[in-house]
Amino acid sequence: MQIEQISIALRTAFARRRLYNKIADELSAYTDRELADLGLSRYDIPTLARQGAYPAVENPPAATVQHDLHFARAA
Repeated sequence: MQIEQISIALRTAFARRRLYNKIADELSAYTDRELADLGLSRYDIPTLARQGAYPAVENPPAATVQHDLHFARAA
């Protein structure tokens, strides 16, 4: 079972990297003027590609959420 999980993780990582490269390549093909018309610069390309290929987890599983709530007792 562990080898299967590693295999799935590797395939997912490679697929995400291919998507990152595709997004970056497509955005890099635009001229500076076209990027500016979109409100972007070349500096933004890696960030946008990363956000597209590696989306943030919006709702993490409840087991991983930790709350550090400490209340002081009234004396």
